[in-house]
Amino acid sequence: MPRFHFDVHENGRVIPDEDGQELANQNDARKEAVMSGASIARDAFVSGSARQVVVDVREDGAPFLKVSITLEVDET
Repeated sequence: MPRFHFDVHENGRVIPDEDGQELANQNDARKEAVMSGASIARDAFVSGSARQVVVDVREDGAPFLKVSITLEVDET
């Protein structure tokens, strides 16, 4: 089973995923990246600690996928 690592970037800070997760396939890794990114972004956006969250996914050490979630508030 391939091992996927989910490195999180939030406001210029990188939180590397040292351990990773074994998942059945790339589709499962994509789902995990989107769910994790959405959860992290929700908390960061509500607290005001970030306006963008990026999850970089590596498959067995090689770049595979990037999920980027950005908050834009336009007050008129």
